Amino acid sequence: MRPGQITPNEFEVAILERIAAENPSLRVNMRHLRVLSRTFTGVGSFTKFIYKGLEGKSDEQQLGFDGLIIMPNVPNGMGAILFCRGGQPKSLETYTFGNESWDGVFECSRGFP
Repeated sequence: MRPGQITPNEFEVAILERIAAENPSLRVNMRHLRVLSRTFTGVGSFTKFIYKGLEGKSDEQQLGFDGLIIMPNVPNGMGAILFCRGGQPKSLETYTFGNESWDGVFECSRGFP
């Protein structure tokens, strides 16, 4: 991942695609997503998105990731949740299970069955 990358990275896109498989309305505007910030917590991450057109929309929704994210050196895997407003992605949270740490390194080809 390049520093300052304003588009979702491969890891984020893979998670968003899996969540969109269960929530097809998300696909419509996913290509327009821009990243406002990324924070790595040591046990996961937060990615905040900018999306034009959310200003007046107040309905918030949480969409869970259906499955287990497999990452090297994270034996119990990871989960994710997408927070939306007005049906559009607002932020993505990833987290490890248990007390495991994660340094933000990902391998998408193995992470998503």
